[in-house]
Amino acid sequence: MNALGVTGLAALLGLLASGAYLQLARRAGWGKPVRADGPRAHLGKAGTPTMGGIAFLTVGLLLGLAFGPRDADLVALMLLVAAAAGLGLADDLTSLRRARRAVVEGPSAVETATGVLARHRLVVQGLIGATFAAYAVAQAGVQVFGPAWLDIVFLTLVLVGSVNAFNFTDGLDGLCAGIAAIVLLAFLGSPLGAAVLGALLGFLWYNAHPARLFMGGVGSEGLGALVAGLAILGGQVWWLPLLALVPVLEVLSVIVQVVYFRATDGKRLLRMAPLHHHLELSGWPETRIVTRLWLVTAALVALTAASWGGA
Repeated sequence: MNALGVTGLAALLGLLASGAYLQLARRAGWGKPVRADGPRAHLGKAGTPTMGGIAFLTVGLLLGLAFGPRDADLVALMLLVAAAAGLGLADDLTSLRRARRAVVEGPSAVETATGVLARHRLVVQGLIGATFAAYAVAQAGVQVFGPAWLDIVFLTLVLVGSVNAFNFTDGLDGLCAGIAAIVLLAFLGSPLGAAVLGALLGFLWYNAHPARLFMGGVGSEGLGALVAGLAILGGQVWWLPLLALVPVLEVLSVIVQVVYFRATDGKRLLRMAPLHHHLELSGWPETRIVTRLWLVTAALVALTAASWGGA
């Protein structure tokens, strides 16, 4: 089946799987906790079913396996996505457990929107990224700078950065899903990329504003790993900051905000990080932010695709 057929089939199955998962999540009470110190407009989103990434990633991975070449690269890429998504799932489940604990012990007893500690997540992300990077350099023949150890370190940083960048981008209805779908258009030549793109479009039916289902860390971190993995194996790692400029700006805004806050004894450079929250608190409606960041991403993907064609 060609890329168009895989994408279409995945979109249909992703729509069905996301709808079925939504009903399951509602019955199970898997509602997303919202941070009390976030934008006030988001408090009404508390309780929206989350972890919808389980549905579209399952569909995407199964169809990628069914229609893709069953070689070592596909297996390594699938394991990378599954591992990153699994860590995101652990973070989601930790948040849900703390939210339920807060119901019993009171909201002051625990921060209900906090999952796995960031430093622990970074360690595990680094291990996952280094394992894939070592495969890419030693087995897939990926070369960036020359010395194998330097390439592995660099690609590990790329993977960890991409996973966190897409995770930080997942903060408004349809934002991360739409941006990831547009970015994946650049990787339609990969059956796995086409399959996840289609499944993501099916999920976006429920995730578009007003969202009835969130993807959770399981979805955003799995997508970040997939995009980085495709770029690495395709020899397009240097194009990744352009393709995924919005997620890059999102994660950079968090880093800059933290550094500035500590350097100035509590002053803030942005109204709130990540970047989409700063735009939101600056008066932009949520739908305007999402649409414009989609447009920016679409323009950059088109520019990149044109550059690849010229090359």
